[in-house]
Amino acid sequence: MKKVMLAAVLLVLLASAFAFAACGGNQVPAGAIASVGSATVTQQQFDEIWAQAKAQYASQQGAPAFPKEGTAQYDQLKASIVNYLVQNEIIKQQAADMKVTVTPKQIDDRIKQIVTQVGGQKKFDALLKKQGVSMDQLRTQLQAQMLQSAVQAKVGENVKVTEAQIKAYFDDPANKAQFVVADAVTARHVLVKTKAEALKVQKLLAANNTDANWAKVAKQYSTDPGTKAKGGDLGSFTADRMVPAFSKVAFSLKPGTVSVPVKTQYGWHVIEVTKKTPGSTKTYAEAKATIEQSLKYELQSKAWTAWLAAAETKAGIEYAAGFNPKTLTASPSPSGSPVASPSPSATQ
Repeated sequence: MKKVMLAAVLLVLLASAFAFAACGGNQVPAGAIASVGSATVTQQQFDEIWAQAKAQYASQQGAPAFPKEGTAQYDQLKASIVNYLVQNEIIKQQAADMKVTVTPKQIDDRIKQIVTQVGGQKKFDALLKKQGVSMDQLRTQLQAQMLQSAVQAKVGENVKVTEAQIKAYFDDPANKAQFVVADAVTARHVLVKTKAEALKVQKLLAANNTDANWAKVAKQYSTDPGTKAKGGDLGSFTADRMVPAFSKVAFSLKPGTVSVPVKTQYGWHVIEVTKKTPGSTKTYAEAKATIEQSLKYELQSKAWTAWLAAAETKAGIEYAAGFNPKTLTASPSPSGSPVASPSPSATQ
């Protein structure tokens, strides 16, 4: 659930940032890193996001060290933050022209959702503190995220997919594999560490394979934290979802039969298949809605990319020295020296 917070704060937003090119000369006011039309993106805005990025690197166990100044990773992160802030400003300006807004109540409702998703107000407050994000900063970033979603929906609302396009996609031989539904089984298992334990479990379940006994045995013996409280239930799955040794036995069992112990890299399993579902091929009627949704999403993505490019041209973007994303992410020169210094004081 903590991933939800990261998406709202920085990482997912940075991943979606659009790469903008510099326009015109270097006419950016003091204290700003970029000008977007008559508005500016300030050094303070950049510094806040940069500090959050550092805090998030530090808060994630096993994450790599924060990039060092002068490295490609450092420049790429810097460029991503600039792109993110510039894109936010462009969308903000365009949203005003399009009469698209995000209300304080909508932001409040989104925050309530996040609080619930992370497990309550106390955990929410602790997570904000750990990631170096104030409530005001979170509201600002949520507003930008939600405004982008609203503008993107407005841009794509008139995209239509025709019956002919859907049918052509379905009939294309290159897409046929998408409509094949593989054989599946519904199964349950008990996972233990040794073969001796597995033989004991097998004996207990073979003598009584009722749901009640599976629940009792799984709770007592299983080492699988994801299924031991559910009677070992694995749900329905296709062969490719499990390791080969497990799938080979599971798909060979008759429903209601308790398997002999099966060894995998996770330990020893005792398996029972409760249901088998034969594979099939979807008809056009069955596949139509999914195809339409996929094609519509693809066309909306293209429309959004084109819209952003046009909005960029209209905005007229200029960058302060050391903050041009194109320069920051440029390939090294043939001599091996960087094209531009990552230092904000460098002259572009």
